[in-house]
Amino acid sequence: MDRMVAYWRCNCGTHLKVVAESVSSQPAKQIVSCPKCRNTRAINADKIISVTENTSDASHVAISCEEKERLLVSQKQAFDIYMRGVSELVEAVGTIAHAEFEFLANQVEAARQFFLKTRRQLNEHAAKHGC
Repeated sequence: MDRMVAYWRCNCGTHLKVVAESVSSQPAKQIVSCPKCRNTRAINADKIISVTENTSDASHVAISCEEKERLLVSQKQAFDIYMRGVSELVEAVGTIAHAEFEFLANQVEAARQFFLKTRRQLNEHAAKHGC
């Protein structure tokens, strides 16, 4: 279970903080409402814990966006695939033929490269978009 916090500024000007949980690698979309104007927004989570007005200094609030949420989910999935591959590779040491081991090692390296790519995309998005 992963807990996440999303921040955004509603159209009415209210700064919101949403605390949510994701129990699967592909969370469903949940609809949350602004407590002041009832304007809605979808976030990727399996369960909404709370939706509150964020009263901290608004200049320090990181505004959440759907692209960042998508990239975070993609990065988590890529990391999970990579870690499963590493575990399989560790279990296979000394028990399978060299050619099969090389094939598995190449798959793990491909998964690692994909994870690094998704992490780079997330970092570039955050730097460019400021979220």
